[in-house]
Amino acid sequence: MGESRNVYVEPDDRAVIRTSDVYQTAVEIGTTGYSDTLLAIVANFENSGAPEGFNAQSMVGKSKRGEVALRLFAVIDPETETFTRAGFKTRGCLAMTACASAVCSMIEGKTLSEALVIGPDEVRDAVDGVPWDKVHTLYFAAEGVRALVGDYFIGQGAALADLDAVVPCDECSIPCAMCEHCSLRDARVELLVDSLREAGRS
Repeated sequence: MGESRNVYVEPDDRAVIRTSDVYQTAVEIGTTGYSDTLLAIVANFENSGAPEGFNAQSMVGKSKRGEVALRLFAVIDPETETFTRAGFKTRGCLAMTACASAVCSMIEGKTLSEALVIGPDEVRDAVDGVPWDKVHTLYFAAEGVRALVGDYFIGQGAALADLDAVVPCDECSIPCAMCEHCSLRDARVELLVDSLREAGRS
């Protein structure tokens, strides 16, 4: 047998400052930086899940460096094009849950055109702000509403041109760049592929 390799190497002596965090004795407070309003929404929301009879749904989020995403569900009255009920499911942080719950409450009773006016600033006001490193959740909530409206119109038979008129997408915009996953973007691609396929047959 040949010589065996010495796999154990004694490290050089070095000075180490032993602080409490090395031993993980300091417990992180998971609610630091969140407003009382946001925490109250998380503690008391009643609009989770998909409402019975929902006829529109959407998904927006990202999965790089941890998944943060929301799914929105809504019952939309076809006669008045008004949101009657909305619900959500989320994955990620407290801010994502609060923003999703808040935006569901914000769209109930609104027409589709009124709901499309909701942007990140309106969501921020509703939750009384989010920590700087959670700002993407504001955009996800607003984009989720846009995707919800788009899904409803697609269910009503809308073509790509119809979506462009109601919920146009700017792929170079900040919201679009932030959303790694977007059901509206995926649906638009599918509509484009279908239209090209039909054009190829004619």
